[in-house]
Amino acid sequence: MRKSLMKSAAFAAFSSVLVTGCGSEVGGTALAGEIDVRTLDVGKYPTLPVSAYYEYKNSFTNGQALASMRLADNLVLGTEVDPKLKYGAWDSFAPERLPYAMGNRLQPILKEHRMLYGFSTASSDKEYFTGFALAPGDDELADIQRSLQPTYFGIRVMQFPNQVAAARAAESIESLDFSVAPDQNQKVSLDKYPAAQAHWRPGIPTMAVTIARGSYAAILNVGVPSPDLAQLKDLADRVLDIQLPALDKLPPLTPMEILMLDNDPARLLERALNREQLGGPETNRSASYGLKGFLHVRRDEQEHQALYQENGVEHVGIGWEATVFRARDTLSAEKFQTGLFEGPRFGPAAPPTAVPNTTCIENKVTSSDTKRFSCSVRYRQYVAVVSSHQINDAYQRAAAQYAVLANAQ
Repeated sequence: MRKSLMKSAAFAAFSSVLVTGCGSEVGGTALAGEIDVRTLDVGKYPTLPVSAYYEYKNSFTNGQALASMRLADNLVLGTEVDPKLKYGAWDSFAPERLPYAMGNRLQPILKEHRMLYGFSTASSDKEYFTGFALAPGDDELADIQRSLQPTYFGIRVMQFPNQVAAARAAESIESLDFSVAPDQNQKVSLDKYPAAQAHWRPGIPTMAVTIARGSYAAILNVGVPSPDLAQLKDLADRVLDIQLPALDKLPPLTPMEILMLDNDPARLLERALNREQLGGPETNRSASYGLKGFLHVRRDEQEHQALYQENGVEHVGIGWEATVFRARDTLSAEKFQTGLFEGPRFGPAAPPTAVPNTTCIENKVTSSDTKRFSCSVRYRQYVAVVSSHQINDAYQRAAAQYAVLANAQ
């Protein structure tokens, strides 16, 4: 493939949007052994679960976003292929976003074969490599990127209405990509995957592979530091060894099933602080993921992957103002919270005195997405993280988040 504009996956851990305030309403009563959350200083933040003021409306457009999240939970992570492939990018896409996500050249093919939705992910061993700068040699950006001598792969998986449409789309995509430089490209076969269609340009350290699998079609691009075809084929095989069985286990969705998808299946967005009382879904702000999908969109959290797995954190809700995790049980939540802020990215910060089971840190590197202070709040088997550039605001967010968790029971 040539190039595709992709969102960076350099989203900071537990980022939140700073938005204007709204009125606060504190409800609920304390159970035995719990504080009365009405006594907490929550500022202007709401303290009721989102269902108190927002009702999700099913639509096909919303369903496509939810289907993309479901797909993300079943796409290969770079670290599954090689622990060094821990940096990356991602994007989800539906037909109306094809020019942005896939480039203008592919748009007619995907429309013709009625692509329903898709998700892209790329992984590299170089932090600043753009995994979707994939032009074979005649693109200046790609040449600059390849000067980093990365090992990487980028994969785009799309669902079509049926197997015939997926197979025809894959064939057309390969034909179009090969035709970019037919006098220089050479066909490549993968012994393990005879159904795959692949090509490379000798002297350029990349290879493109297209393969249909049931109702899914995948576009895979791989790259290694030097133009070694054997290494490229080996990397492609290792990616497909993981990806194709995962697709075999993921039943494709009918349009009606897409329409009726649940936007909060684990009921975690329900428990997230939501200052503006906003709905979703949006794949990076109002999203419900399994652990693998979450690690696609928050690559910096891969350092904590073992912590998630050991404590049964299988579902994550990325809300507008907080990220909410559900652990196996209360004890697992306590262990998870203890390890969550360990690592070189964090420095110490005092927790709020009045909010139970809360820890805070100061992020050593900040940006528009990474606030200066983050606090984790634990309630039963749930742990939520809120962030702010101001410590007092972080305290009020933590207090409101604790109240939301308590009031959601």
